[in-house]
Amino acid sequence: MSKPDKPKMWSVKYAMAHGGGVVVYLPFNPRKGKCDACGKSIANGEIKVTALHHWWYAYQPKTVKENPILALDNTSELCFYCHDIADALRTLLYANSERISNVAMCVTASQREKFISTLDYVLSKLKQQINPQVAKILGVTK
Repeated sequence: MSKPDKPKMWSVKYAMAHGGGVVVYLPFNPRKGKCDACGKSIANGEIKVTALHHWWYAYQPKTVKENPILALDNTSELCFYCHDIADALRTLLYANSERISNVAMCVTASQREKFISTLDYVLSKLKQQINPQVAKILGVTK
């Protein structure tokens, strides 16, 4: 008697950067092949691969090992370039604001101007978004 074929499983890494993380397996492919940030897709030949970026790790690896679907919480599917930027943003989100400011003060000349311009642009885009709960309360839809 031959063994029945095992169903295909897709791996997801969780909290691997500092050791102690886990790799879990899902019975479906959690990636769609399109970057959530820039919109480039594998199907259109614009990128070769995407990765799941965890904005924060809400669970202990042991909990995720016991319930693998939790590995998808707080994630975005990103292309390589956007994933690099997301890693930098996550570092900022976890860092002390004063330390970020101290490090930013080390940036000089045209790079400082570019940094300030980038921050201004990002802040203006974020402020344009209406909080979904506020929109619901006000009856505003996009």
